[in-house]
Amino acid sequence: MAIEGTVPRTRMEDAGSRLAVAVKARSTAMWLMPIAAVVEALITINVMLSIGFVPPLVMFLVILGAIAVLGFVRPGPRVFLIGGIVLAVFIAMNLPFAIDGLIHPIGTSHAWTDIIAIVVGVTGATAGFAAFAELRRDKPAIPALRAPIGEAIAILVVGVLVGTSYVSVSGFSTLEGTPGLGVANGVITAPAQTPVELNSTGSTFTQKTLQLSTGPGTIYVVNADAGPHTFDIELNGRVLSYPVPARSTTAVVLNLAAAGRYTYWCAIPGHRSTMEGTLEVVK
Repeated sequence: MAIEGTVPRTRMEDAGSRLAVAVKARSTAMWLMPIAAVVEALITINVMLSIGFVPPLVMFLVILGAIAVLGFVRPGPRVFLIGGIVLAVFIAMNLPFAIDGLIHPIGTSHAWTDIIAIVVGVTGATAGFAAFAELRRDKPAIPALRAPIGEAIAILVVGVLVGTSYVSVSGFSTLEGTPGLGVANGVITAPAQTPVELNSTGSTFTQKTLQLSTGPGTIYVVNADAGPHTFDIELNGRVLSYPVPARSTTAVVLNLAAAGRYTYWCAIPGHRSTMEGTLEVVK
């Protein structure tokens, strides 16, 4: 009986010491996954501060927070596997927004936020799956994430993201402070016709159809939202883009040379589906 009672205790002690070693010898991959979850949680909070509290985002925030805490205090194969899956889903959710943001990195205030969400999500998901495989196989799945080079790469990526984010946000702030900056609209005479109004509420253009006559014309874009928008329209073979800051009105002056139907939209990633309409120009 004494021998039988001793064996489980020995195994438990061995298991405990292996766990202690595993925690002390935590690889770069095991650090990256929970850190990525924290960053994604902060990004989610930032998004909700702009658009309001959305139940699915609140749920995601709770899940990301739980994964981050467990990844730090109770690291285990299942935690890293679930963390990798959740971060992969987060990537899929942000990918459509980040693609447009990558094309026009200073065209919106949150372009680089979306891109950071993708980069951090890919890094965190990869690290989560690598940590899972490492703990199951008792050897690193990605050797670089167990060596100093992995930490150097992680630091380099963070530095690049911080630098590009600063440049992007600074560039957008300049555009936001000077609506219409850089828009060569071809208008050399003041519009004589009555302006029309286009309202934005809840990231939705209230008017889906506007009408003006040929010649110089003005559209007052009234943004009642807490976040910025743009007014984009293709005229005479080129796209004109007017930044519309939060809670402001921007006068969009256009040279309407020919009658026809012209599509206008908000170019901020993800907004066009609810912020698009048609400008009808008549003679």
